[in-house]
Amino acid sequence: MTRKTLIAIAALAACPLLHATLQEEADSLNIPDKLDMFAKQLEIPKLDGTDVRILGTDYEEIIGRDGKVHSRDAKVRVNFELKRGEEKAISRDYVVQVQAPQPKGGNANAPQTIPQVLDWGCLGGNKKVDLAKLPELTLSLPAEMKAVQKDLLKELGEAVGKPCTTAAAGKAAVCLKLRKKEDADRYPLGKEGYVLDINPGASNAVTIEAETATGLYWGTRTLMQMLRRGTELTAGYVTDIPRYPVRGFVFDVGRLPVPFSYLKEVVNTMAWYKMNDLHIHLNDNYIFLEEYAKAGKNPFKEAYSGFRIESVIKGPEGNPLTSEDVSYTKKQFRELIDYAKARGVNIVPEFDAPAHSLSFTRVRPELQLVNDKVPRSCEELDAAKPESAAFIAELWDEYLKPDKKLGRPVFEGCTVHIGADEFKGNNEDYRKFTDTVLGHIQQRGYTPRLWGSLTMKKGKTPVRAKGVQMNIWSKDWNLPWQAINEGFDIINTMDSQLYIVPFANYYRMDRNLKGLYENFVPNQIGPKGGRLAVRLPAGHPQLLGAAFAVWNDMIDLKYQGYGSHDLRKMIQDTICAASQKFWGPEELPRSFDEHTALAGEIGAAPCGLGRKLPKAGHFKMGGNKGKIDKDLDLSSLGANAIPPEYSLKLTLKQEKATPGKEQVLLEGPSGKLFAAMKDGSMGFRRDDGVEFSFGYTLPEGKEVKLEIVGKEGSTALLVDGQPAGTLTLTSFHNRTKDLISTFVLPFKKLGSSFRGSITALNLEYKEPQK
Repeated sequence: MTRKTLIAIAALAACPLLHATLQEEADSLNIPDKLDMFAKQLEIPKLDGTDVRILGTDYEEIIGRDGKVHSRDAKVRVNFELKRGEEKAISRDYVVQVQAPQPKGGNANAPQTIPQVLDWGCLGGNKKVDLAKLPELTLSLPAEMKAVQKDLLKELGEAVGKPCTTAAAGKAAVCLKLRKKEDADRYPLGKEGYVLDINPGASNAVTIEAETATGLYWGTRTLMQMLRRGTELTAGYVTDIPRYPVRGFVFDVGRLPVPFSYLKEVVNTMAWYKMNDLHIHLNDNYIFLEEYAKAGKNPFKEAYSGFRIESVIKGPEGNPLTSEDVSYTKKQFRELIDYAKARGVNIVPEFDAPAHSLSFTRVRPELQLVNDKVPRSCEELDAAKPESAAFIAELWDEYLKPDKKLGRPVFEGCTVHIGADEFKGNNEDYRKFTDTVLGHIQQRGYTPRLWGSLTMKKGKTPVRAKGVQMNIWSKDWNLPWQAINEGFDIINTMDSQLYIVPFANYYRMDRNLKGLYENFVPNQIGPKGGRLAVRLPAGHPQLLGAAFAVWNDMIDLKYQGYGSHDLRKMIQDTICAASQKFWGPEELPRSFDEHTALAGEIGAAPCGLGRKLPKAGHFKMGGNKGKIDKDLDLSSLGANAIPPEYSLKLTLKQEKATPGKEQVLLEGPSGKLFAAMKDGSMGFRRDDGVEFSFGYTLPEGKEVKLEIVGKEGSTALLVDGQPAGTLTLTSFHNRTKDLISTFVLPFKKLGSSFRGSITALNLEYKEPQK
């Protein structure tokens, strides 16, 4: 080939395609697929008469929007925007392999973590350090991490098998330190990235560096997962950066009463897998309200609704807005926000309006939408009335303005969610209401988020978008590109890919975690090949990330009795699978079966949903006809609650019934086991306030032998070896069939109000399912 021919080919490559559209040109740019270790800049192509710029990358810490390259061993997806006059086009993803200087050991012995670390370099020479064999196990950390110091010391000590104490930075076995500004500028890690260095010859065997306390905390999660698989660590370094800034879980507690302690366990589980956005849906109601109307009943008066946080607002008859079964005080919720923040998790509180608002219409009935064409109108505020938006603004101010008792706003530092989904009323009224509430939130200095609905609720009334985040959950309700073009930052929360409705026959993403793990990517909105499926540029700056959701539709008339315990494995396994997809690159580090096996090896989060509980065992008292002291503290067992599987046998005699009064046999944080409920029957009340009756009444003055058999999904009573009574869910509608009656046995205190004697107690229990 002649030199002239080569020059001609090069010239053609630099020119736009002959008669090509701008989009075709955008998708055929001459972009290198590899950058060597010495590259400092990704060159932006030059096209005559066309402005070309980098729109975004999925790892801006590696290739920035200015094209600057910071050496890491990773694949980066880069998108370009082309402008020619009034015409604009956004390119496909260009995959660029960035190479880093290779250490002596290459990439051998990479740590196996969930999510998988982005980059690993082995120092070679078979160098290792065993933290269990160090003379002392010590930790140094900056003042910014004081809130988690106690937990970290405990976790490290348990993982290594020896006590862990604090030490000065120069002497600590594990040193956490914030990066100097000049280092951060030279090798940026962003708000959540970190470097973990394992160096047997250094004064610090393990050093974790980051630009923020959050990045340092993520580094400790990686270290802890490594230690769960062995205390001997290979010399090398980890560089880890998240692909997307929002990695979320939407949790509907408005319809299912969820105890406060459970929310902390969710936070710990999310943090273990570096998921950082816990969106708490605080109000909602039974959605199938037409079923009440068909039965000739009034849903406004009878249907279940929930508002889970303390409020001063009351209705015209003194009826409180706050739920009476389970709710959280303002102090508790503020503590949860701070607790989560120290562990890298942002709490996003949601008040959903103007639909899903039965809690609100009950305290402000004059604001209820009256419209015969809207079957569920009793759960909707009348968006045409300015007073509706004013009421919601007043509600938000209770949490966005300083609270007198707390000395600070309840929701200080939070992104807050205004709901705004599935409103069936007038479009223009909806748009005006939504814009008003968004404006109020921004005026108070907070970032608002909402459910996308503007495709369905199209109209002329403008709805502000700048600085507003939107969950894209249904393309019928809001098209992704419409949201982006209007200026919203978006979060992929597509119902068809990311929704779970427990114990329903629809929206069961949890039944196909393999599909989630193998096929989902945050920039693919809607299943590939599906109706209206859209693949966004992976690095689009307005794509914040993704979130999965658990919606508790199956309450009230459809309620079978399930509680938060029944969701543990479902939520934990989904967080585990989703974390790899939300944090890591599109290329998978391992198969789903390998992922599942690794999750089992690493184990559950400390103090998380799969928390450590007593191993299979046996606890026995009495049996020699002597009475066991009532009001006895049972905490010596090491747990205040025993999850299924268990068998509790009691020999007892009730001396006197107490009509209308409860007699407690066992109690603890998980609830109460009753010798007699108010109706006289034996039963139990869980920590979520839900009650079950065994349908059996203890005889007076007669000794009986009871056995409570607890399994996942069921709890049964045997009397003298035979099944007794009919188990009934007494909360809601006295249901007896198809029950989910899981009961975590309370085991802190014995017989605090039992009118009788207990002569024997025998508890056998198995290790909980992982």
